[in-house]
Amino acid sequence: MDIRLALMAGSDIPIPELELTLHQPSLKEISYIGENDFFTGVQCLCLYKSMFIQDKDDLGDITNFQIFMTVMMDKTTVDKKNATLQVLQLLFPEYNIVFTPMSLILQKSEHGVMIDNSNFEILQKTLRVVFCANDGPMDQQAFNPANEKAREIAEKLMRGRQRVAAQKGNSNASIFSRYLSILTIGLSSMSLLELINLTMFQLYDLVERYTLYMNWDIDVRTRLAGGKPDSQPDNWMKEIH
Repeated sequence: MDIRLALMAGSDIPIPELELTLHQPSLKEISYIGENDFFTGVQCLCLYKSMFIQDKDDLGDITNFQIFMTVMMDKTTVDKKNATLQVLQLLFPEYNIVFTPMSLILQKSEHGVMIDNSNFEILQKTLRVVFCANDGPMDQQAFNPANEKAREIAEKLMRGRQRVAAQKGNSNASIFSRYLSILTIGLSSMSLLELINLTMFQLYDLVERYTLYMNWDIDVRTRLAGGKPDSQPDNWMKEIH
């Protein structure tokens, strides 16, 4: 299913294979649970088994869902489970979210959807696009989803060493707040009150496009002033997704 326009429009996204419709939360809605819990929950939901398994021969022996459930069910990682539940509630506000030892159940009246080892990666595929987990700040190379105890569980389970790179920069910084502040000043067309109603995908898109435009504008101004830049900036209107 082509969801490119839905991502930019901020509309809800159907996942036909699961008979679910995913709500893209706005930054304002995300603020209800806090940025730290939001990113923790998103990272747990979007984890890749290749982040934990070094030996390629072991990749087929374990699934993303098994790793996910290991973290969700361990008593020492209750904070990760609570954060994940909060994110799921933002994504599926009409459903009750329940974990069982072997599945994740979304229940609404008579309609129930069970997420398990057979279909978890279908959900992940959509989540990674919605939350920009395939590139940018949420790229798996900057992904560090769990505490030391959770890492030990995953390592024991998969008989391998984790390959997660430590996150760089100030872990207490608010990336959303910084982007909102930048765009409020940089974009005369949108106010802060309008920007907080953007989704994460829309925000990241605008930041990337604005950066491309600024680089292009600086290059043009430099050349008009007689300067000779060493390189040509990317076309600010290029395809970025």
